Amino acid sequence: MGLFRRRPDDDRTWGMRFTESFLPVFGPASIRRTPPVPPSAEDRAREARLRSTYERVTGPDGHAYVVERHPD
Repeated sequence: MGLFRRRPDDDRTWGMRFTESFLPVFGPASIRRTPPVPPSAEDRAREARLRSTYERVTGPDGHAYVVERHPD
């Protein structure tokens, strides 16, 4: 397997290769084993308020910006 051997195209440090060797045993850190919690009524109301107040605009450079909506 060669934890200490390094492929020519591999630019990871020894510590990163060592840490990644634990992934098959412990897995990634973001695994959720419980069902997702649905958003509360307060969260849904806040989201609706934000979406009605702000909009996402993509600029000429390709970046997305959040700007206040103009009342039409």
